[in-house]
Amino acid sequence: MFFLSIPQAWHLVGTWSEQLPNESNLIGMSQTELMMTLHSIFVPLLLAISYYLFIRLNKNESKKIKG
Repeated sequence: MFFLSIPQAWHLVGTWSEQLPNESNLIGMSQTELMMTLHSIFVPLLLAISYYLFIRLNKNESKKIKG
């Protein structure tokens, strides 16, 4: 019932809506920090998947050539 009250709880003074950063950046990272974090996660993942597929395709090609 608290969240159905009028005015809504998230608009009251002292609630989380006043504590948002000025840029409305909810994760608390700058654009550069966010891109560096995403790259550090997805670039190694992409390299590992590419390496796995490359090895798998090479094994399939070698089987076709030998047999």
